[in-house]
Amino acid sequence: MPPPAIVSRDAWAAFQSRLRAYVRRRVDPAVADDVVGDIMLRLVRHEGKLAAAENPTAWMLRVAANAISDHHRRRDVKRRALARLEFEEESWSVEEPDSGASTEMAGCLIPLIRGLPEAYGQALLLTDIEGMTQAAAARRLGLTVSGVKSRVQRGRARLKQALLGCCAIEVDRRGRIRDYRPRGKAFCPEC
Repeated sequence: MPPPAIVSRDAWAAFQSRLRAYVRRRVDPAVADDVVGDIMLRLVRHEGKLAAAENPTAWMLRVAANAISDHHRRRDVKRRALARLEFEEESWSVEEPDSGASTEMAGCLIPLIRGLPEAYGQALLLTDIEGMTQAAAARRLGLTVSGVKSRVQRGRARLKQALLGCCAIEVDRRGRIRDYRPRGKAFCPEC
């Protein structure tokens, strides 16, 4: 990567060497070059700020530290997402067969969703039942993604209240439905 206009090629090469050593001490060596590339790109993109900095070396090290923090944050987000995905897969594993209760209760969900206020019901039907992404649902409904996320979250909370009002539900330690008992037509005319 060529150096910013205010830095000589020799100084830039020496900085890159020091930067690689700095980064390798703070991230997995397998991704160190990617992080260094990200830092270099940030430095070139913000050349004007580098030129205006009172202490350019300190400013470049701050950019490097921020890029390393961003790398660790992204890695942690990915790790949590993978752990959540593994837990969800484990929760629905074939090793422990479904008691049939969750399958039976699934038949009650659509009528209960349709009984919710239309804004929440539409969002849940599109995302949770049809499997549409929240971004695609937002486009279809003419809303922002955050608006759909909010409706889905609130809709799920209302659906849970409706379901718990309709049935006494017994769950296992992982939160899977083991058994349920309808509370009767007075509580749940939909099922």
